[in-house]
Amino acid sequence: MASLTISQIQAIKEHMTDDMSMLSKKFKAKKNPYDTQTVLLNELDDYLSNGWEEVSKLKYKARIQKLKPAGRRFEDDIWCMFYNLGFRHLNYDENLVVQWGDNPEDKHQLDVVAIGEEAIFVVECKATENIKPASFKKDIDDMRLYRDGVMKALRQIYGEDKKVKFIFATRNYTFAEGCEDEKRLAENKIFQFTDNTYDYVNSLIKAYKSTVIYQFYGLMFRHERINNDKIRIPALKGMMGGHTYYMLSIEPATLLKIGFVLHRTRVNTQITMPTYQRLLVPSRLKGIGEFIDKKNGYFPNSVIINFDDSERKNRIQFDLAPGGSDDTRTKLGYLTIPNAYCIAYIIDGQHRVYGYAGSKYKDTNTIPVVAFDGLPSDEQLRIFMDINEHQKAVSPSLRLDLNEDLNWESPHLDSRLKALRSSIIKQLGRDNSSVLARKIAIGEDTAKLQLKPFDTALSKSSLLPKATKKEFTDHTDVCLYNTNCVEHNKAMLDAQKRISNLIKDCYAYVYYKMIDEHKEEYETFIECNRGTYAFVSLIASLNESLIRSEKLSQKSSTKEQVDAMAPYFDVLIDYLCNMPIDEQTQIRLIKGQGADTLWLRMYQNAIHKQMPEYNPKGLGAWLETQDKDLQEEGKVYGRQIEKHIKETILRKLEELYGSIWESKVKKIMGKCLQRMGDDEDVDSQDWTDLMTLQDYKEIIESNWSVKKEDDESFVTFEEEFSIQVSDSFRTKTDKLKWINDLISFSKAWTTTKGRPLSQAEVNEMQSILQSLVPTEEY
Repeated sequence: MASLTISQIQAIKEHMTDDMSMLSKKFKAKKNPYDTQTVLLNELDDYLSNGWEEVSKLKYKARIQKLKPAGRRFEDDIWCMFYNLGFRHLNYDENLVVQWGDNPEDKHQLDVVAIGEEAIFVVECKATENIKPASFKKDIDDMRLYRDGVMKALRQIYGEDKKVKFIFATRNYTFAEGCEDEKRLAENKIFQFTDNTYDYVNSLIKAYKSTVIYQFYGLMFRHERINNDKIRIPALKGMMGGHTYYMLSIEPATLLKIGFVLHRTRVNTQITMPTYQRLLVPSRLKGIGEFIDKKNGYFPNSVIINFDDSERKNRIQFDLAPGGSDDTRTKLGYLTIPNAYCIAYIIDGQHRVYGYAGSKYKDTNTIPVVAFDGLPSDEQLRIFMDINEHQKAVSPSLRLDLNEDLNWESPHLDSRLKALRSSIIKQLGRDNSSVLARKIAIGEDTAKLQLKPFDTALSKSSLLPKATKKEFTDHTDVCLYNTNCVEHNKAMLDAQKRISNLIKDCYAYVYYKMIDEHKEEYETFIECNRGTYAFVSLIASLNESLIRSEKLSQKSSTKEQVDAMAPYFDVLIDYLCNMPIDEQTQIRLIKGQGADTLWLRMYQNAIHKQMPEYNPKGLGAWLETQDKDLQEEGKVYGRQIEKHIKETILRKLEELYGSIWESKVKKIMGKCLQRMGDDEDVDSQDWTDLMTLQDYKEIIESNWSVKKEDDESFVTFEEEFSIQVSDSFRTKTDKLKWINDLISFSKAWTTTKGRPLSQAEVNEMQSILQSLVPTEEY
């Protein structure tokens, strides 16, 4: 393509602006998701009938608004993102057209163009209101066609030395992993900017504030040369823990450009390194900057980094200095560092490094650095964890997230399964083809769904086997993990793929069935933290049931699994969309540990009622606990048993010890008196009213075989309180098992939050009562 003419240059400049007042007004309008305008009252009804809504009304005019179309709203969001990144030379409107070829029709309209000091960004935006699969072959081919011509035109106007990055940005489009679109973008060096990337960059903006541009450039130009000038620094070379490291001193401005922080957050799929860092704390960053500038402060401790050696062209080089000593293993020399973006991963010290970003000393100060070369990602992670163990605690969410990298290669089965669960959940959250994409809070991300309910559900479900350190112990006949595979990495990768695909497609089935007419019910009962445990556990129990009934096998494909489960999901969907009010109230209001079980069992029972062949383990016992008459019967038995035990024990103690019987139970008496001190209504009580089943057990055990002198008719505590409730009935423990059981049952009638009783437990209590109380009295 020939150079642009003066008129063509002017045509481009007319749609670009660096005027601050104009940019400020544009930013205000673009960050509002609504179009707004003021109309006369006599025109209001016409606008309202066309989808506008009234915001405010004056005497003669009204303020109205209308949600922008998805495409324009996304373009505005990307424009605002660049403005927040610090770019102050942007396209003014949506009518920027660039001549990219020699033919008159070789023109293309550009959605967003941002001009920076070092680079120009050209963004093609594609958006849809609802999540849908993507197919952009033509769009990507068009972008490849006009790219070189647009690049040449923009450089002619804004500087030949500027880098130009083309970005293909999408919203609500799902991409299957390794799909052709991703390959095309990578082959043509077009940056794929997904919903994940958008969220990540905006989280960077919030955390890094005015220093965000360094991390952004590292993300956009990973491993690309800043310029051809190499950085040569004096350094000491040594060995530590079997790894090469260098001690050096470097200007913060240099480290900011070549450095990159591997945040434990959703990152574009083009960043393949395992990540582990937290996002910066803005207030801490500001404080460090002020400490450096106002107090001329400094940090004597070293920043720890790792040079990425994955690309030959960007590897560092160490040259020995002449005349170096041979008396030590430490070598003196010069380290040559390629001047490229994102080649030095900051393991520790990101606040110190970025604290210099806005400082007047960033080019004149130097900071001490310990630099590893080609440190494996798991070693980087371990260094990070070791350092932070004694500093700010790593959050439980981040620890769950880090399990994959910490335990994937563990020699222990149970630890590897922790890593596998973490990997499955992260795949659900980062898979662009998943309806759960960007909705799971992983690492330092904030999102709608927490990682823990997924982890809890997977750890309890039969989708994965149960295991000790050395062997598998349960679910081996129904799980989706090949427990016979001796190559554990292959078994884990296969299980990760199969289980994440199954959960993803089950969510998708329910999502697309409900999202149009029953979006509220879907978000209330499925796509929520409480619903997470219930739905993932339900998927596992359906899989187990279908395998045991031989409708599926452990080798069934994901499609076969979802097709087999679909009728059960249809029943669940009907239940959720027409749930009785009393059940809605029960499920919404329950709190605490019992909530997970209640939600799951109610979902399972709704299916069981319509499809009786689905009868998962534990559902029958749970249904018994929901029987109010059964619970009341159990409470009556419990209170009668306690009453009889108390009367019998006090009578027997008095028979044995006479008037001094209280001295024989002083310890228990003291505990009861202490309980009375905490009770408001103490005047009307005797200390024996505060005795518990545990107290009764202690008295029975301490007097188990005591006999009354000169009274052969006295019935010992052993004879009185030996009750058989199991097959074994030989030892003292066997004969007192009944009272231990009662203690575990007792919360059902002594507290309001006690667990409900099963039919078997009520039957046992009836048997105990019959053994204790004379037949005629019972």
